[in-house]
Amino acid sequence: MIIGRWRERIAAAGAWRLTYEAGLLILVTAGATVGAVATDLYPLAPWLVGFTTAVLMVLRLVNPLGTYVVAALIGLGTGGLGVVPMVVLSASLGYRAARVWQVPAGLATGWVCFVLSVLWEMPLTVEWVVLVSAMYALLACAPAGVARLVRRRRTLLAAMHHRNVQLHSGQAEVARQAQIRERARIARDLHDSLGNRLTLISLYAGMMQTDEAQLIRQASSAAMTELRQILGLLAQDGTQPSVRPLSGLDELVEQARASGAQVEIAREGEPRPLTAMTEHAAYRVIQEGVTNALRHAHGGSIKILLRYEPDALIAAVTNTAGRRTVQVTSGQGLLGLAERVRVANGVLFHGPAPDGGFRLAATLAYTADEPAPAAAPTGGPDFVALVERHGRRSRIVMAATALSIAGFLVLCGAGIWLTTASVSVDRATYDAIRIGQPETDVRAKLPVPDEAATGVPDGCADYPAALLEQLRTESDEMIYRFCFRDGVLVDKQVREGRP
Repeated sequence: MIIGRWRERIAAAGAWRLTYEAGLLILVTAGATVGAVATDLYPLAPWLVGFTTAVLMVLRLVNPLGTYVVAALIGLGTGGLGVVPMVVLSASLGYRAARVWQVPAGLATGWVCFVLSVLWEMPLTVEWVVLVSAMYALLACAPAGVARLVRRRRTLLAAMHHRNVQLHSGQAEVARQAQIRERARIARDLHDSLGNRLTLISLYAGMMQTDEAQLIRQASSAAMTELRQILGLLAQDGTQPSVRPLSGLDELVEQARASGAQVEIAREGEPRPLTAMTEHAAYRVIQEGVTNALRHAHGGSIKILLRYEPDALIAAVTNTAGRRTVQVTSGQGLLGLAERVRVANGVLFHGPAPDGGFRLAATLAYTADEPAPAAAPTGGPDFVALVERHGRRSRIVMAATALSIAGFLVLCGAGIWLTTASVSVDRATYDAIRIGQPETDVRAKLPVPDEAATGVPDGCADYPAALLEQLRTESDEMIYRFCFRDGVLVDKQVREGRP
């Protein structure tokens, strides 16, 4: 099961992440091993440090606190945790620790072990404790703090990214809903306008007793049936931006009278300016009432009422009983009309009248909130794709920066090594040279000495020891001195520090 989870994590990491982790493991392991070799506490120390560092670099991805504590204990037994592993593991602890308290707990354990590791080389005094603590704060606490801040920033950016994705998706959904509402609005307009015209055509044809008129009536009835089927697939939602003014009621009344109906219109109260939504809803109520009266009560009288109350507008259509000219409908028009009135802050009433007729009325408030136009899609690049593209660029920049830093460090190390190798002498060369050898043979094995060196006796030449040998000394420098007299090597010495 554990192996399966590791395989899933490796597969999900990606090639770039695996390359980064592998390079970091090699770099940290090499740095820790070189430090252990330079310390030279006991023969097994470099092997122990090299093996455990490689293992800990992998385990830090799973349990950063436990890994840091184990690394501190290993450093206590090997003369102290190396500089490179300390910086990397401290940063990993600060970044990957699930709880905040784990960071100070791990750093406190590492500090105790780091201070006690001084006992390998010298007694532990107050001065050394202060000095080592300052070094630990620089090499461990500072990277852990910076890494924790980076974690918090990335968490915040991830939350903002998630929120922006949600907002972008919501904006796309709003645009989609706006398109749906617009299609529904057009469909309702077709029902209100075209339905009224088709009803009138059917009634006009009914007044003519000819075969052609019968065909026209059948065609108009079939068109109304198909129109209602189409409208049944559309949601009755949305607002109505297009306005039919109430001044068009006279035209509506004339058309109804032309079909043979008895229509009266009454206007009461003082007219006042209306919002577009209120005026349109009032017109549609009257139009729907007249159309239904012509369909279901042909031959009866129709009375239209438009009354301006102090706080509301009353739009009503009342008809007496008459003859049905169409089949029973689905009530789609009344459902859409009720939604129109509701959006306009009104109330719709419809039902039978006491004399056997039908009444359709709406009470509409004078103040209705105008709908804000829906934002159209921007047509720009997709937000998620844009963020992913920027993320890829950021990873490329980070990888290039890491490679640049690594290359700079490698070049610096190579420069230091080449500089010291060109003028240094290793221990094997020093041991191979014997006193009494000719000066020409000895100088052939040695590099060109530093002519600017001071404090060198006449006839002698000083050469710095190799870099690893320099690191093993307790002083600041190790020097190999060769002295010649009369063309022969007469003395060789190993000196620590310059006189």
